Amino acid sequence: MLNIGKKDTLKLGNRRVAVPKLTRNRLKKLTEHIGTIGDFLVKLFLTPQEDRSVFIVAGADVTIDEIYEITSLLSDIDIEDLSEQASIAECTEYLLLTWQKNDMNAALGNLKGLIPPMAQQFVQSIVQRMNQAAGQ
Repeated sequence: MLNIGKKDTLKLGNRRVAVPKLTRNRLKKLTEHIGTIGDFLVKLFLTPQEDRSVFIVAGADVTIDEIYEITSLLSDIDIEDLSEQASIAECTEYLLLTWQKNDMNAALGNLKGLIPPMAQQFVQSIVQRMNQAAGQ
């Protein structure tokens, strides 16, 4: 994918940073961290309907924290520095540009297409091993 006309760097607070390439190591750090968002959603759905508005207001703070923490993780800028110097708009732009640069919509679409063949291969390998074990 060509990045013609796309931003490769932007300002986060007083620092200019590159929009990162999401390598395996960065993705691992990211997925290890993102679990808290999933926890929040589960808790939201388990909260009684009449108490959800309070939970959502409290969740806004969690969401803002997550945006800053993920930005810190990907930019390698200390979370305290980022919290003091970068606006929420700068952080969300950084995350959006990272998503676009790495063509994550296409990557996720490709992954979705890979799952059925991989699952089929997995099941076939189990059946083959069971048949081999039965023949021994």
